[in-house]
Amino acid sequence: MDLTNRRQNGVRSLLIFCRNCHHEKIINVDHLPGDLSVPSLGRRLACTKCGTVGADVRPNWKERSLDETSSSTSVSPTPLARGRQ
Repeated sequence: MDLTNRRQNGVRSLLIFCRNCHHEKIINVDHLPGDLSVPSLGRRLACTKCGTVGADVRPNWKERSLDETSSSTSVSPTPLARGRQ
């Protein structure tokens, strides 16, 4: 998955996990070119806590669900009518 694909799916940030100390951070990567792959970013990043180079990088899918929830129209389901027999 590259950054363009991530943006098309409504995700503007990435979750970064340090493989060494398990420090995690969410970063916005809108300023980076769209043709960069998400995994390639992990190899370039250094942990701000322990200094380890290389991290697990994943799209921040929680951001997408928050955007969809806030922008969707609230509709209450209608209960099914039960007839008495």
